[in-house]
Amino acid sequence: MKIDIDKLIKLNALASKHFHKKHTIILPPGEKINFNNALGIEYDKGNWKLEDGLQEYVEILLKQKNLSDEMRVLMIFEKICKDYVYDDNLISYIKKVDDDVFCLPDWYGRDVNQDWERNRKTHNRRICFELSRYLAVAIVQLFEEKENFNVCILWNKDLTHYLVGLASDEYSVTLDTDDFFYIKDLTRIKTGLTAKGITILEDTNEKFANVLTQFNDGRSEYAIEDVATKRKNMANMNNTDEEDEQVLFLKEVMHILEEYNLDSQGIFEYMKEIIDIKLGSETRRKIWKRIDGEDSHRESTRYIRCLIVNINGKEYLVDGDQRIIREFQREEEENKRGSFIPYSALSRGDYDYYNGKWFKKGCDLMIDLDENYKLIDTLDKRLEQLGDSLWHWYVKTTINFFGKKDSRRVFLDR
Repeated sequence: MKIDIDKLIKLNALASKHFHKKHTIILPPGEKINFNNALGIEYDKGNWKLEDGLQEYVEILLKQKNLSDEMRVLMIFEKICKDYVYDDNLISYIKKVDDDVFCLPDWYGRDVNQDWERNRKTHNRRICFELSRYLAVAIVQLFEEKENFNVCILWNKDLTHYLVGLASDEYSVTLDTDDFFYIKDLTRIKTGLTAKGITILEDTNEKFANVLTQFNDGRSEYAIEDVATKRKNMANMNNTDEEDEQVLFLKEVMHILEEYNLDSQGIFEYMKEIIDIKLGSETRRKIWKRIDGEDSHRESTRYIRCLIVNINGKEYLVDGDQRIIREFQREEEENKRGSFIPYSALSRGDYDYYNGKWFKKGCDLMIDLDENYKLIDTLDKRLEQLGDSLWHWYVKTTINFFGKKDSRRVFLDR
């Protein structure tokens, strides 16, 4: 695959027109290409390389001769959406500069050091800079022998956001795993919804469009419709006379989401859309939750977003970290030493450094598991569900399963 600057400039022009935002073309570092900086082209500051699990998957796709080029692209897109979750701690660093203009420290995923890369390998939380690099280099490898395909990253500087651009002789598309405003495809694909982050800019013969339609076949487009279908097939949850019907509805939705193993950001996005459609956006507000890290300098401390929803005069917490919905007391966010912080009160900026780690106190569950047979059984079933698809972000632990030592790759679930 050769980089055709003219094709990428045309792709960028189409994308900028469609999204109403000027983009910068980002090329892989180390490429030796002559271009005029005035054209809006830069080399990336981070390495373009695949983690082992994705590399193996690309090699598998290359051997599948019955797959079209377009389906291979969609399958690697799907793989990334299923294997990774969004690092929602990033959002606590974003500052609004003006209408639709935001800023973010470059060290958070775009211009990183070796410590950051090493820390990221211990978990699967990623942001747009990292995910776009994975997707771009995977597509480059898929089309390495084909000169009519061109791949780049498009950088929307106003939104501090990366997405991938793909141009061929027949079509031009963009691929975005984590849309800035709506439910991200990282969440949509996990929950069986259609892919919405793929934008077809040009497709004369509808070649890519037809394959995308095939890919989305059988998936629900709207989260609310998917929930309605699943609620019909689930047993009614126990309800008390005091519990509001709308509260029970939200608890049922949260119960449905448990089967997808969503991250806190995915639950936030999903529940926010459901609440806005079912109850109205005026019934909810956002709040920060602090999750303390294990280091003395608090460089692995994270902040995530939760929702507070008002139902008949009572406030309820939608906590994507704990995956629960419960009554919320105002004193919880007024307590300066508590975990919850008013949304407008948190300011991190460049000074509150985050080292890229993910630490969960839930890992304490891994201690003395042999004394709790029920927990062992639950964990064993969870491991079977996850299988080996997430092997690249495991913690290798020896657990005593009913007296038998067994070395396992364990995902530390809540």
